[in-house]
Amino acid sequence: MQSSNQHIAFSSLFNRYYAGLCVYSESFTGDQHISEDLVQDVFVNVWTKRAELNFDEKIRPYLYRAVHNASIQYLRYQKIRDQYLTQKNTLFVEVECIPCEWVVIDTNPAEANEIQTLYRQALNLLPAQTREIFLYSREKGMKYFEIADLTDLSVKSVEYHISRALEVFRKVLKDYL
Repeated sequence: MQSSNQHIAFSSLFNRYYAGLCVYSESFTGDQHISEDLVQDVFVNVWTKRAELNFDEKIRPYLYRAVHNASIQYLRYQKIRDQYLTQKNTLFVEVECIPCEWVVIDTNPAEANEIQTLYRQALNLLPAQTREIFLYSREKGMKYFEIADLTDLSVKSVEYHISRALEVFRKVLKDYL
């Protein structure tokens, strides 16, 4: 009988606070689906710890603090993850394809000129937007998030354009890579 009362109390608690907690979480995350997941996780945690919690006391502040903490923890994780991925992608891309004028070439001048010509040809093969993004990254040294802000694209779109550019450079400069 006790279990049935707990289910009823929990269901009542869930129905009363779920929507408001989702809106509260979304004010941090900016994403409805993520917020719903976070709030559901908080309720799972409440159910798991139901024996330790006193539902007679005011549970509302507890729920809002738990959702607040979960939302902030999610944002911290996302920030660290994004920084890691951006740094990893930037390092990988910078090592993989560096404009020819930045490289010291221990070959004869004719070969250096050929590489320079191939580099320019590869640039000309790129679609305009891809070329522009690649040049922002390589010649102006801009970071992906800066390019994304400048071009009104997402960081993922910038990464896509850089990847497309690198494919072209790999094909054109294959004899020198």
